[in-house]
Amino acid sequence: MNLLALNPEQAVLWWVALAIGAVVVAVVIVLFLFLSRLLHDIRFGVAAMGEMAEQVERGSATGDLRATAMTLREIREEIRIHDDLLSR
Repeated sequence: MNLLALNPEQAVLWWVALAIGAVVVAVVIVLFLFLSRLLHDIRFGVAAMGEMAEQVERGSATGDLRATAMTLREIREEIRIHDDLLSR
């Protein structure tokens, strides 16, 4: 006895739809696992960079990397000004 009263063609189409849905769910799960692993790797890399930055700061002679960065920005801006003047 067929409870849903589907003809054989309709039953096949429903099974195909269910199979496609199962494949889509499996692909989504795999993609979520891939994304989770990727985010874990990024988090690990950022933590390693933070530790390395702390080691560099401790090992620097001045300990003031922000002042060095500001000086480099000023030098870069000065170079741009000279380049603009010389390229005219």
